[in-house]
Amino acid sequence: MSDAEKLPQEAEDDLVILEDEDGNLMRFQFLELVTVDVTPYAVLMPLDESDEDAGVVIVEVVDLGLESERYDAVTDEALNERIFDQFRKEFGDKYEFAD
Repeated sequence: MSDAEKLPQEAEDDLVILEDEDGNLMRFQFLELVTVDVTPYAVLMPLDESDEDAGVVIVEVVDLGLESERYDAVTDEALNERIFDQFRKEFGDKYEFAD
């Protein structure tokens, strides 16, 4: 049985699997979609991290057409902060944030 089959259906629907720079597959829970400067970004929570204090991962959602999309890493730290600030503003009542 694969890991995806072990997840409850709701968690499976929000499961995103990405490949890191070393070719390792990493599992994330899709939290929310946030738009900044008309560009959509996905806010993801790592599921494979052993560190409970691990933060979210933000990726740009690139529409490839025909109901297909790609996720690109956001490497600009200032942009990452703007996206996370927007995420906090829009969903602050839904999630708890560490100070």
